[in-house]
Amino acid sequence: MTKDENITRNIWKILDRNPSITRNLSLGIISLSALARYLIKEEKIDATLDSVISAVRRYKIETYEKIFENARKVIKKTTAISTRSPLINISVVKDTEVQIIIPQLFSIIHYNVGDVLRIIQGEGSIKIIVDKKNLKKIVDLFSEKNILKIDQELGEITVHMHPNGKYTPGVLALLSNELALNGINVLEAMSCFPEWIWFVDEKDIQKAYNVLYNLWKDS
Repeated sequence: MTKDENITRNIWKILDRNPSITRNLSLGIISLSALARYLIKEEKIDATLDSVISAVRRYKIETYEKIFENARKVIKKTTAISTRSPLINISVVKDTEVQIIIPQLFSIIHYNVGDVLRIIQGEGSIKIIVDKKNLKKIVDLFSEKNILKIDQELGEITVHMHPNGKYTPGVLALLSNELALNGINVLEAMSCFPEWIWFVDEKDIQKAYNVLYNLWKDS
């Protein structure tokens, strides 16, 4: 690989992990020379300004823009966006004792009155997300040694997708990027398609709703 090819490859990797830059590139509202100077300075790239500009120009922006253009068309068909709070995230160990207890959660949670129960299983732990009103009842089921952490004051935002969202690349990325670009930290996420669900700090729930609502209506 030549030096120019190596520079181009590195530039493309940097652009791939910076969706805000690629978005501005696709809209044509960013100066290539200013971007090149920024990349040289911030990424400490040993290359001339012209070579970096050339690499940026060859970036596959048309391909990415086509992907996100299709994704926006699907997002426009979103059927609803809803929120729920306050919620609690209870992290418990993943072992046999907890496995026996988990089914007992369903005797506490009543779906007919709108109670929330989300269970996310990882390699080393299980997350149980419930309404704040049910915190004590859930915690009382487990021994202290089985509870790893309790995160309070969570909010849930759910996007009810069009069926095509399941088969369209870039939809989930576009929604998640929009939250990130607006300074919203996602604490947990899960999917039960056609619903995609994000959990954020309760204080950010209204902002998260507005961000995704505007993306939906502006797509």
